[in-house]
Amino acid sequence: MSEKGTGREPEISVGGPPEGAPTGDDSNVARVARGAGISTFGQGAGRALGFVTQSVLARGLGSQSFGLYTLGIGVVTAAQIISLFGLDNGVVRYVAHYRGQDDPARVRGTILQATGFTFAISLVVATLMFFGAGTLSGFYQPELEPVIKAFAFALPFYAVMSILLWSTQGFQTVTYATITQQILRPLIYFLLLVGLYFVGATLVGVAVAYALSMFAGVIIGLYFLRRLFPPLTNQAAPAKFETKALFGVSVPMSVSRATQYANNWTAVLVLGLFYPAAAVGVFQIAFRTATLSTLVRFAFNGIFSPIISNLHSKEMTADLEQLYKDVTRWTFTGAFAFFLGTVLLASEALTVFGGREYAVGAAALVIVAFSQLYSASVGPANRMLAMTGNQNTLMVITIIGALAGVGVCFAAIPSLGLIGAALGAAAAIVTENTLTLLFVRKRLGFWPYSTAFWKPLTAGIVAAAVAYGSKLLLPDLPLIPTVGLVALVFGGLFVALILAFGLTRTDREFVGEFWKVGRKALNKVRRRRDG
Repeated sequence: MSEKGTGREPEISVGGPPEGAPTGDDSNVARVARGAGISTFGQGAGRALGFVTQSVLARGLGSQSFGLYTLGIGVVTAAQIISLFGLDNGVVRYVAHYRGQDDPARVRGTILQATGFTFAISLVVATLMFFGAGTLSGFYQPELEPVIKAFAFALPFYAVMSILLWSTQGFQTVTYATITQQILRPLIYFLLLVGLYFVGATLVGVAVAYALSMFAGVIIGLYFLRRLFPPLTNQAAPAKFETKALFGVSVPMSVSRATQYANNWTAVLVLGLFYPAAAVGVFQIAFRTATLSTLVRFAFNGIFSPIISNLHSKEMTADLEQLYKDVTRWTFTGAFAFFLGTVLLASEALTVFGGREYAVGAAALVIVAFSQLYSASVGPANRMLAMTGNQNTLMVITIIGALAGVGVCFAAIPSLGLIGAALGAAAAIVTENTLTLLFVRKRLGFWPYSTAFWKPLTAGIVAAAVAYGSKLLLPDLPLIPTVGLVALVFGGLFVALILAFGLTRTDREFVGEFWKVGRKALNKVRRRRDG
């Protein structure tokens, strides 16, 4: 059946827009700004909470046990990607598509079908993961087997939660996904870990807490999706299933997601083959710190993906191209600030995160951070391909990137250790992003760069130089004050220079909408505090 179909069931309203969702009068910049603002504040809170959680685990477990925990997370993340089968991309694309056509029956059918398939596949993969734990741990350490078995119970909840939250993003709002995935679920996990600490739980207990937090995430995600789209659980509501269209996107995207996972985790898993778990723990801390800049990219991707699909379906090419340029510049500006801060405070950041034993990963951190900066510099090129019918091209690109990463990992890790792992991760990221950039140019005719890029580049270099000079001139202060002062000098000067160089019209519109989101969030916090 075609995407539009030949007949129509009696229509059911998809409901009014949720709080913070776009209205018909919004400009595309306003929608992106609002979505990015919500996601940024949510991800900021989530990253801060994740930082605390990971720091507690790293210090409490020690590098050896934290390395085992990291490997367990790597296995369950791979299993989750397999379980999603690319349906996350399919559901966000077609929910946005059918909603734009005012076709709630197909919206409901898309969500139900994606969720059902995801749950079924996740049960099969979880079973294989549980009974194959001994085989998997044989490649690493026997102590990993019970950890993998415990994480297997988290898999179905993890996968279903993810598909529910991706479904909400098809309605061009990231509010619900942000609240659930970045704030509530991590907070529940942290509280469970605190409770387990007082009863002396083992590493397996940590994995059980992870599973329970994912179960809570399913309940919260379902509640929010039902609130956003009431017909979802209405048995009398019609549902049309466009299986061919949904899986036409999902199958190639499942390969892309699997290979993108390889880009993030191959270095960790290959490092574990040649070095003890302690080295894996150190690299994981360095890698996670280096990827803090992805907060900026992810903040834009969640809201930009359905907008791409919507503009492309309406053939609004000029609007899409201009928005791509703007989003790329904004993404790069934020990521550049993160990168320079990382370079200035590499050893200090790792020491704060996990203790002095993790500071040896500073060089690896800088290498991975540079590759993440390069990824930000091409903008949401992969989303441009995925949301415009070029998912098969993206699949091939991600495979090539993953193979490049695997090759460099096996060639460099045995002799270079942490540096080799960082080079392998960077090779995958740089290869994939270079190819996506070139194919966006070839298939869509878009190029994300403009002369306006000189502003963040100049501001960043000048601010970093001044901050580095202040670091050299600082007296022998304790670690935390040193980090705070350098970050304050760099961040303050960077923002001041950006403003001094002047903002474009779309920049001003973006900043205005972004500030509105921040102001609303602060007002809510004040009301709750005063109430």
